[in-house]
Amino acid sequence: MRQFIIRRTLYAIITLLILSLTILVFSVWLGWLPTSGQGGWQHLIMPALALGWYFAASLLRLTRSSMLEVLRSEYIKLARLKGLPGIAVIAMHAFKNALIPVLTLAGINLVIMINAGVIIEVIFAWPGIGRLLYEGIFQRDFPLVQGIVLLAGIMIVAINLMIDILYAYIDPRIRLTK
Repeated sequence: MRQFIIRRTLYAIITLLILSLTILVFSVWLGWLPTSGQGGWQHLIMPALALGWYFAASLLRLTRSSMLEVLRSEYIKLARLKGLPGIAVIAMHAFKNALIPVLTLAGINLVIMINAGVIIEVIFAWPGIGRLLYEGIFQRDFPLVQGIVLLAGIMIVAINLMIDILYAYIDPRIRLTK
């Protein structure tokens, strides 16, 4: 538990450092992107990069390791011995079986990303539910805060349910039961 807290604290510090550096470099020094607010696609670049860099790296790393594990299995070797082209073996057999852990992590990351959007919306002055939560906390609007937290909990349950249902469509060994 202690290592988890240390890891999350370091992640938060690194994220805030990256946010500050991207605003400083791309907005202040170079003047390429706006610092805050909403508008065209230029306003979306820095918040999207700040929110997605960590999750993209973890998904790519897990996809790679999962694919390497599946490609070493016996049924992939058999499919290649039968004469199937390499792209067909990867697309039809390997990727489908390697997708289960990736889908699990993607669902968890989606929930974390939605809930971590509070910080991104506040820093980049982007109006949204996260900023509404932030303002509700500081204005002591407890029914608003409770409603947003309840909505976040419902989203967690709904996303996990959707991922469990997707498992049955991806992997034929998993069956939906009544």
